[in-house]
Amino acid sequence: MRFKTVQKATFPKHNKSRTHNKAIEKIDAPPIMVFPMSMHLGAPAKPVVSVGERVKSGTMLGESQGFISADILSSVSGEVISIEERDILGAVYTCVIVKNDGQYLEEPYFSEAGNEVAPEMVPQLIKRAGITGMGGATFPTNVKMMPPKDKTIDTIILNGAECEPYSTSDLRTMIEYADEIIEGVRVIDSVFNVDKVYIGIEDNAKEAGEALKKAAEGYDKVEIKVLEAKYPQGSEKQLIENCTGRQVPAGGLPADIGCICSNVGTFQQIYRAVRLGKPMVERVTTISGTPIADPKNLLVRLGTPIDDLIDICGGFKEAPRKVIHGGPMMGKTIKDGATPISKGTTHVTFLTAEEVSAEERIDCIRCSECINVCPVSLQPILISNAYERGEIEKAEQLGAMDCIECGNCSFICPSKIPLLDNIRKAKTAIRQNVKAVQ
Repeated sequence: MRFKTVQKATFPKHNKSRTHNKAIEKIDAPPIMVFPMSMHLGAPAKPVVSVGERVKSGTMLGESQGFISADILSSVSGEVISIEERDILGAVYTCVIVKNDGQYLEEPYFSEAGNEVAPEMVPQLIKRAGITGMGGATFPTNVKMMPPKDKTIDTIILNGAECEPYSTSDLRTMIEYADEIIEGVRVIDSVFNVDKVYIGIEDNAKEAGEALKKAAEGYDKVEIKVLEAKYPQGSEKQLIENCTGRQVPAGGLPADIGCICSNVGTFQQIYRAVRLGKPMVERVTTISGTPIADPKNLLVRLGTPIDDLIDICGGFKEAPRKVIHGGPMMGKTIKDGATPISKGTTHVTFLTAEEVSAEERIDCIRCSECINVCPVSLQPILISNAYERGEIEKAEQLGAMDCIECGNCSFICPSKIPLLDNIRKAKTAIRQNVKAVQ
């Protein structure tokens, strides 16, 4: 049964057919690996290694700073050859550069891990493993699994609604690692003892639902929710409402309504950290798009430069005009092929000149389409206008910080106004204003 949902949405082409049925391929890492000290939401990590130092897979390269932050671990063994500033997707971060020795020597696995881990140890092991949300938001997972003590968690929600075009990394993870995902759920259930577990998937990923249903046999709390394929079905607040009927309050968190929601791949990593003692050093990433000769779903070690994945996918059939970290709805343009695969790299999309031939921007025609498709009922054009006029406080009053950055507004705008880009810039300016006041 498919659950039809009512939130505002758009229906971009899925463009998933070239990788939908392709099994995950594990690949070796290249000779030079790049580790930004921010692969997560929150404060960047602080480098704790020196040039010339030998490291192993699992060695801490960067230590988390503050409550909302995450450790950065090496995914290979080798030598630290540089610590330098680099532009990563439009922001400058300190990066640790490691020369891979090809031996993949590993740090000892966490001795506290196993089948009888005390509930209070679970967030600690998740933190040590460096796990963040793997759906793209990269919120530190250990923080999400430690809600305020006055919040009662009764529902776990797994986000398998892979709504961004081109991406099939979650689909293949659900199909090929269903058992590990369900065991990750059991780990978190051991912490909260919830009443219900929902797994939300779209109706174009029914094989994943079948795999998870089989893996969860006998685990009566689990229910697969097959949802309409639309964008942004995988947005956290929308998914929670569609699975439970509950609404996260404006400015609130899922814990406020008794829920914890994370990507399916995150639960797989939780299983590996808590039961097997393994750090998060790799992830599944889809490499796709019209220019790519042989699109694939790859198991990639974190820190692998994107340039090194192109030959593995057969090179280009034609020269790409645009490369996106993520997809065409929410992704950010990649300007340097040395940009690495990070914890939130669900997919990398390559587009042709014809696909990105941007129509010239014209004045707003007041069609209201951006308002009609905004899933959180904002007025994107008004926020964009306020930002372009330098009225940052006005943008904040209009709810810029409530934007989930889905990109529906930019996608639907017939005037080709960069609504999402302007709203993102407005949010950055608002945060800077807050810091200045403090």
